[in-house]
Amino acid sequence: MKKIKIYSLFILSILLFSKCDNNLSDLNTDPNNAVNVDPSTLLTTAQYNYYNTLQGVAINAQWGLLMVQQWAQNEYTDDSRYNQDITFFDGTWSTMYANVLKELDAAKTLVDNQDMLDAVRTNQKNILDVMSVQAFCFLTDGFGSVPYAEAIGTENLPAYDTQETIYNDILATLENASATFSASSPSFDSGEIIYNGDIAMWIKLTNSLMLRYAMRIVDIDPVTADRYINLAASNLISSNSENALFTFQSSLARANPLFRNYSPLSGNRDDYAISEYLVTTLNGLGDPRLEMFAKPASSGNIVGMPYGLNDNDATVLKPTTSRPNDNVRAATTPHVIISYAEVQFLLAEAYQRGILTGDAANAYANGVTASMSYWGVSDATVINDYISNNPYNPANWKESIGVQKWIALYMNGFEAWNEWRRLDYPQLSVPAAAQLSTIPVRMPYPLSETQSNSTELNTVTNNPGDMTAKVWWDVN
Repeated sequence: MKKIKIYSLFILSILLFSKCDNNLSDLNTDPNNAVNVDPSTLLTTAQYNYYNTLQGVAINAQWGLLMVQQWAQNEYTDDSRYNQDITFFDGTWSTMYANVLKELDAAKTLVDNQDMLDAVRTNQKNILDVMSVQAFCFLTDGFGSVPYAEAIGTENLPAYDTQETIYNDILATLENASATFSASSPSFDSGEIIYNGDIAMWIKLTNSLMLRYAMRIVDIDPVTADRYINLAASNLISSNSENALFTFQSSLARANPLFRNYSPLSGNRDDYAISEYLVTTLNGLGDPRLEMFAKPASSGNIVGMPYGLNDNDATVLKPTTSRPNDNVRAATTPHVIISYAEVQFLLAEAYQRGILTGDAANAYANGVTASMSYWGVSDATVINDYISNNPYNPANWKESIGVQKWIALYMNGFEAWNEWRRLDYPQLSVPAAAQLSTIPVRMPYPLSETQSNSTELNTVTNNPGDMTAKVWWDVN
């Protein structure tokens, strides 16, 4: 990855405006004093801050799961009616730059300054780079142009880079990491909490992410996409046992943030129901995953909440509609970084497009099977019957892959939103009570940027609150 610089973010003022992000300051380590800190500690902090944010209320529940209409709000329904206020992502923005990317950059500096074998140093730096890639991809996929080349280290306010520039660099970074990892050498002895420093698995994760991000740009830059898809395809996550997971702890302070939100021990919130659209769609497909996704309502049946109602109408239906299954937001329920099921759906698309040679229908079936198994459906006959009743359709492959990926990405709302924007399936409707005429396809820039970095922000948009202008790769 090119040498990145970090800029000052006015953290205190930003956090004062944060609407709904969790307070992660108890895990944050000051990189200014990083000379006294082991780099693995900074990596642990960055991993927790990043995946806790993606799994949490603001990004996962109030944005992703609502934008793809898998959940519905049963009170305070502004977010599902696309009435986000201008402070919505202040805390998210500051967390990504100050509590994730800054930690990773400081850790990388420490690794450079420590005495170790070159292969170990390279492995550690590659892990830090792959983590940084994920954070930058989140930012650019959500907002579009964001600070990148000047994001870390300068005292000046940073310029914004285009999404095309960022994607070209992050794909090159993943290529370098994949090529220079040494599976015969160790990495971090402790502190790496996805694969415990296992480089063989980090190579698979790196290639799987490369496949995801390369496929994301296939409609806008097919030449670049084809190159990286072919580079990635040789060594990917190949079973559910290899899924990249960030597992939360049973202690309340480190539990899954959605558990902390609804648990009587902490947040005690009850703001979300399963959407009527999810229930109708899965029932129509005969999908056994529905009972894993939701729990019965007071009637004893799974009853969805119509999506995007006004506050009064939603409140009336709240007592009679279904909540998410407790298991999908239990204390230790992991955040899925990327799964075998997603990899198989990506391969199905690559085969269908002719980028790779393979059987698209078989990869599609593998993706469905992997998702079923992950969610606890173990009866092979049930799974095979489901695939037979919902076969891959090469004439409308975007619908086949798009709908099944939408289901498989349940509880990973941000990635589901990304793939819905790219594939345009399932075909969702704007609720009648919505404040916009279209479903949001980008996040509004945070108020903090309009106040502290308006000169640079104004070079990329004259409407920072816009949620309807598509990002670079969203061309359909």
